[in-house]
Amino acid sequence: MLELSKRDNEIEQFNNEIKKEQKAKKEIIKITCSFNRVVSIILFSVLVNLPIVLSAEPATFKGSDKINSVILLLISGLPLLHSFISGWTLGRFGIITVTDDVFSFTVMQLFYSNIFCLTLFFAIVGWS
Repeated sequence: MLELSKRDNEIEQFNNEIKKEQKAKKEIIKITCSFNRVVSIILFSVLVNLPIVLSAEPATFKGSDKINSVILLLISGLPLLHSFISGWTLGRFGIITVTDDVFSFTVMQLFYSNIFCLTLFFAIVGWS
């Protein structure tokens, strides 16, 4: 009986440790992105998309094109801004944090940034 009571305490401690680990995994660590990271992501997207926009034939946007460009800017810009501020974003398999998976986090930021810059450049050219 004494041995069983000792093991019950060990099992209870083990279960408490598991619960603490699960709780820690559920909490999203908020780490903002550094200024150098933000600048490098934006600069990369500008440098990649600027030649594409400059080589395209200019066209003027009509009413629905302007609305679509604003919607696309919001769809790509808000997650990008959120990822810069909070340090996490959504990926293919759920939440990706800058501390857990830097590569996937960077790929998602580059994706959002490229779509945002490309849409922004075409909107600037098309609205004028």
